[in-house]
Amino acid sequence: MEKYDIVVIGGGPAGLTVAEQIRKENKNMSICILSEEKVLPYYRLRLGYYLQNPIDEKFFLKSSEWYQVNNIKLMLNSKVEECNLKEKLVVSRSQNIMWDYLVIASGSKPYLPEQLRNENLYNFVFTFRSYEDLLSLKKRLLLAGKVVIVGAGLLGLELASVLEGKEITIVELSKRILPKQLDEVASFLLEEHIVRKGIKIILDNKIESVESYQNGLKITLSSGQTIECDILIFSAGVVPNTEFINLQEDILNSKRGIDVNYKMQTKLTNVYACGDVAYIDGQNPGIWTFALESAKIAAKNILGFETFYQNMPLPYFLKAFGIEIVSAGDMQNLQNANIVEFLDKSRMIYKKFVLKNNKLTAYLLLNDTKAHLQLSKFLNNHVDMKLIENFLK
Repeated sequence: MEKYDIVVIGGGPAGLTVAEQIRKENKNMSICILSEEKVLPYYRLRLGYYLQNPIDEKFFLKSSEWYQVNNIKLMLNSKVEECNLKEKLVVSRSQNIMWDYLVIASGSKPYLPEQLRNENLYNFVFTFRSYEDLLSLKKRLLLAGKVVIVGAGLLGLELASVLEGKEITIVELSKRILPKQLDEVASFLLEEHIVRKGIKIILDNKIESVESYQNGLKITLSSGQTIECDILIFSAGVVPNTEFINLQEDILNSKRGIDVNYKMQTKLTNVYACGDVAYIDGQNPGIWTFALESAKIAAKNILGFETFYQNMPLPYFLKAFGIEIVSAGDMQNLQNANIVEFLDKSRMIYKKFVLKNNKLTAYLLLNDTKAHLQLSKFLNNHVDMKLIENFLK
């Protein structure tokens, strides 16, 4: 049996950031990271890039030497089979590992409907969130000409952009693209731009049935429309990785995520959660910036530096089809708001600023994002209208 001061479940960006932050402040605490992956922690956001490029050292967050130099025990291919929070131990590969502090940063996995888990569809239906997904999809794409992507979220659109040149159809449940991140104008502009690239978009539809057909698939949508394709990539939602937690531990919410306070603490002493698995104020941002920020806060509180999560609106980024988009704040609740907009359709530039009581509550930048860093400092703060007008130029 081994024992560590800190055991981190999960080798993604959140888990690695916890270990890195602790090691910056404390050289003596023993740290162990348990990762289900077979490879070193990597940049999940760059998975799409490596579909078309060979994997190199830039794919990984840190080199193997970094873990050795910083005296961090990284256990790869080490899925957590059991987590006994009362006894302060986890079981991985039939090995008991004790801890003083536990950080659950186990991330999330792609949601896949039951009808797509059929063994007969195994070689044709893919998700895209892990290194193993990358390898499987990369191999299959060599033989695929027609691709259906289910989900026009950030990842789905980035995938479509990477696969440009193939015959691509995007199926989206919502009535427009990125309804949470974009307003109607930006959604329309982006959709129009994507369609001009030769990509077909089918909105307000979901999959009714999928069947094997001529060494590929035949997909029937809720509208009755059918699509034939070589492969289907499902990119519509994720599920937190919490299977190793016994329901009797009582730290899971109805969405099977882990509720935390503003210190990233669970209701149990010395047990923290961060990243995709952590729910704060009943929600999970589920984005890279939250993973890093929540991990740093968990680490600092473990070290005794009382630190609280500032519930600021986190920006969403999209870089695809030769376009860059930044969206921050609430783009939906616009009642009693003062809205300032700029549109230059010829250059595909659109900017929108939402102000309430002279506070900047949201902004949207399409194809001219250089002002983002400066604007982010004003979000939810009072701003002079002249400043906003300067950004319209």
